Amino acid sequence: MTLLLRATVGCHLLLIGALVACLLPPATALRIAVAALLALPLLLLLRGLAREQRTTLQRLTVLLVAYIGGLSVEVVARSGEALPFTIALLAAVLELALALALIRRSARAVPPARE
Repeated sequence: MTLLLRATVGCHLLLIGALVACLLPPATALRIAVAALLALPLLLLLRGLAREQRTTLQRLTVLLVAYIGGLSVEVVARSGEALPFTIALLAAVLELALALALIRRSARAVPPARE
């Protein structure tokens, strides 16, 4: 596993953890369900990300844009006072940049198609 891929997986796990930390305290059945629903798409992409599958990386970048948008709204609404939201936002932005770099690197490795 390359350093770039390790950093991407690390950001992915940090994002999942930060999302759960944002939503759980205090832990109620509804909050646990919402946290699970928000983390589920990221968890489903984890195996493909660890294998550096290009289609998974492409899907992940689209998903991260939605998470970044939602987290940006939350960070601004809370005036940056909720640290888990800020950490989740930073992790999502960094993961997006790293995923795009992995996609670009894998595109160079694929030979061009013959016509």
